[in-house]
Amino acid sequence: MENFTIIIPVYNEEKLIVKNITDLVSFLDKKDLKNYEIIIGNNGSTDGTAEKGGELARMFLKKVRFFSINKKGVGRVFKKAVKLAKYENIVSQDMDLSTDLDFIPTAIELLKKCDIVIGSKKMGSQKRSFLRKIPSAFFIFIVKLLLGLPYEDYSMAAKAYKKEAIIRHINKVDYGTSYVIDLIYFAKKDKRKAIEIPVRCIDERVSKFNILHESLYRLNNLIKLAVK
Repeated sequence: MENFTIIIPVYNEEKLIVKNITDLVSFLDKKDLKNYEIIIGNNGSTDGTAEKGGELARMFLKKVRFFSINKKGVGRVFKKAVKLAKYENIVSQDMDLSTDLDFIPTAIELLKKCDIVIGSKKMGSQKRSFLRKIPSAFFIFIVKLLLGLPYEDYSMAAKAYKKEAIIRHINKVDYGTSYVIDLIYFAKKDKRKAIEIPVRCIDERVSKFNILHESLYRLNNLIKLAVK
């Protein structure tokens, strides 16, 4: 198995971070995936996330790295983490671990012959509220309409990238959740190879994002890309 870096942005996750990172390390070790690192990026948390992230880095030396930035924005965290990543293969996950962790070894194998692996909940299965599914479906429709991208999932979790395929554009990606579609859009322009695979997702937590604000933000970012 190739070496890889897992990037996990966190915001106010003090209740989940220790258990879920411990579970993730246990999963990777049981799969005998030894050559990896987990980079946790804290973006402006106001609870005890930063303290617990530091504890995890000390608990899992050489496996877990942690950093904080003062501003909110998962895109900001992702950009910094990519630059810090030691390995060429990069996997993005969320702190919920809501998508099937088997995506990780599958994606690392697929990165041997492509540049981006897109885990798709729509192609697989998902247990999420309609309040989250409906805006997501509308967003994907608009992406196809404005950008001509054929994929079915632009969420942060269950995505994998070759570092050399995205690093040249990393400073151009947006500060928020739209960084994923930015990366895929730039990769298409570069004629990079992307593949989409089904994933299972169970996510019943209330979203931390304001749905209306997030929808308007993403639409605005799409329009910026479409007119470039």
